[in-house]
Amino acid sequence: MKKSLIHPLVFMAAAAGLWAGCFDGQQGGGQKETGRSETETTVAPDTAFYGHLGEGTGMSCLELVTESGDTLVLNKTDERTGDPGRILGEIANYTDRYAITTRNDGQSVLVALNVSQLVQREWASDADSLHAFRLEADGKAQALPAGTHEEGEWGLYNCQLVLQEGHRLKTEGKTRKDTLNILELTPDSLVLQDARTHVVERFHRTTQTDDHGNR
Repeated sequence: MKKSLIHPLVFMAAAAGLWAGCFDGQQGGGQKETGRSETETTVAPDTAFYGHLGEGTGMSCLELVTESGDTLVLNKTDERTGDPGRILGEIANYTDRYAITTRNDGQSVLVALNVSQLVQREWASDADSLHAFRLEADGKAQALPAGTHEEGEWGLYNCQLVLQEGHRLKTEGKTRKDTLNILELTPDSLVLQDARTHVVERFHRTTQTDDHGNR
């Protein structure tokens, strides 16, 4: 039987301070746990910008109005290399929250993540429908069905998903954290990869509506 990537891992998340730093609209200031051991950590800045898209967004560029009120105009394609940026989620609504990392001295998109399409939706594993989860906008992570695991917390660093398990789900008294690469995101599907083991798991959106009544 295939072991689920998100098993109780879903119910880990970024510590509470992580989420507070996610939407401050400024680059840097975040922290991420790295290293091969849970006892070895280094502090690295979150280089992503957070905000919503501006009306200047078009075929060739993204305009981001950050949470601090700054406006960034970023090329979707790196003009030096011709490499396109990775767009995770739809570019549809200006009110959607985005996390964007850049390259080419801040001129081009490296990764643009539609955070609104990630949160407040229920995701079930394609491999095992009993492994499902929901990420709330307030930073809580909930295993589904509710009550099967203690709630955890989550946050974003450099457009990666960071999860921390619930306080009672500890190993040798230490809270476990996991970093997941978001490989794909559409309104109905999500592909995650464990940044440490490189295991990939696919998820699909269940038919429940989000908090805006959208399916």
